[in-house]
Amino acid sequence: MANNLGFSGLNNTLNSQDPTQEIFQNLDILNSKFITGRVTDIIISNTHPLFDDYGGWNGLGTIFFESTDNLTPIDSSKNSVAYPLIPYLKNYPLVNEVVMIFQLPSTNVNPLNNNSLSNQYYYLNPISLWNSTHHNAYPNTFQSSTSNPPQKSYQEIEGGSPRITTQNQPEVNFNSPLVGGTFEEKSDIHPLLPYEGDIITEGRWGNSIRLGSTVSGSTNTENYQSTWSNVGDNGDPVTIIRNGQPTDASKTGWLPIIENINKDLSSIYLTSYQKIPLKASSENFSALSPTPLLPREYYNPQIILNSGRLVFNASKDSIILSAQDSIALSSNNQIGITSNNVNIAADSIKIGGPDATDPALLGGAFINQFRELVEQIQTLAYACSGLEGYDSEVTNIETSGIDVAGQSLDEVCQNILDLLPNENKITSPLLSNTIRLK
Repeated sequence: MANNLGFSGLNNTLNSQDPTQEIFQNLDILNSKFITGRVTDIIISNTHPLFDDYGGWNGLGTIFFESTDNLTPIDSSKNSVAYPLIPYLKNYPLVNEVVMIFQLPSTNVNPLNNNSLSNQYYYLNPISLWNSTHHNAYPNTFQSSTSNPPQKSYQEIEGGSPRITTQNQPEVNFNSPLVGGTFEEKSDIHPLLPYEGDIITEGRWGNSIRLGSTVSGSTNTENYQSTWSNVGDNGDPVTIIRNGQPTDASKTGWLPIIENINKDLSSIYLTSYQKIPLKASSENFSALSPTPLLPREYYNPQIILNSGRLVFNASKDSIILSAQDSIALSSNNQIGITSNNVNIAADSIKIGGPDATDPALLGGAFINQFRELVEQIQTLAYACSGLEGYDSEVTNIETSGIDVAGQSLDEVCQNILDLLPNENKITSPLLSNTIRLK
């Protein structure tokens, strides 16, 4: 009967008689399949000299490593190779970070057995040696001084004890030794403080996604209290997407921080029953009556987007804004609407404020009445211009200058009539060519 290997074989052996020898045999098998390795190089772009040798673009994320149990001088030609274990999760390690490595089947068929696949190494995410989201590098101790340098805790460094750097203690390199890279260590990248039940995904640069909840009554100290738990019940869900921590974050990057919607570079908050302390850039909603609650006062489900600039672009169709109550547009400078056509349809349109009462003048109806008035005045002007030569004693009419005034009035009326639209001219300098009222 064939022996079971791995955990199954180990379990069977533990339940058999005198299992000592087979236990150690199975442990050796497991030990050969699970190892830890320090990354010595990684293929992260097509500039790597081994890019084509390891599958081109299909080989992105391929690492070269050496076992942490047997560190030797770096020689990539002698290092083992491992591939990403999870294809849909791109969390590639930095050089000098430590990863968990598994020996699992590859796609290459074993030439000795057509039914068997040969094995190759796969790796998981970097091991959290320093519990840091920024980097968890582990230098090659073979290259360090043979004497043990003094190790200092973060608390000692925070207390003012300086970091010791000697000739025998080289700086840690995070990029490929063959092609280099762009990673630069920063001392002010803080991890997020977790709360009970949170699921948090963090990048290396102060970007994160928190799937959290209201945690009122937290036992944390005052500086580490949740900013979204002043109202609501424990367990009310909240999702916070943050890109970039505050620019004034301290240099003590190992200390955790909490999202700050007013200082983080960009944020999206999806809330249920939390009150988010956002100080809006403009809170003047005097055009509305009643005015809506400010974002920091509202504690029912809402989505808040906050950044230095917001861009909504519909490349194919439309942007649709719809609200059960009000839509508020507020700016400290100006609001501009530019389009080929701007249509506003409402039972009541007020310009100047919600208490505006004076009605707007309807240009078309006014022009019709204004034309009749001007034509009547022009008729009077014709009559006045013909009064010269009348006998003042017979008619008892003072004719001196009336004819001149009539002629002048006629000219003015004709000038006004020339400005008005007519059957042959639909435009007029007295009427707007863009705004229409109903």
